[in-house]
Amino acid sequence: MGLRFNKKRVIGIIATITGAAILITRLPSWIWMMALGGFLIWFGWMLFTESR
Repeated sequence: MGLRFNKKRVIGIIATITGAAILITRLPSWIWMMALGGFLIWFGWMLFTESR
């Protein structure tokens, strides 16, 4: 039952969350719409090709 406190992992998670928050608040909304649209097209295509 060795639940160890890993400093590097915690710092990495905090840095990732902080970076994502900065990007979300600073980038224009049209960039997010393009990124989300591209992701949905990719995700839909992956689901379509995997279902055959």
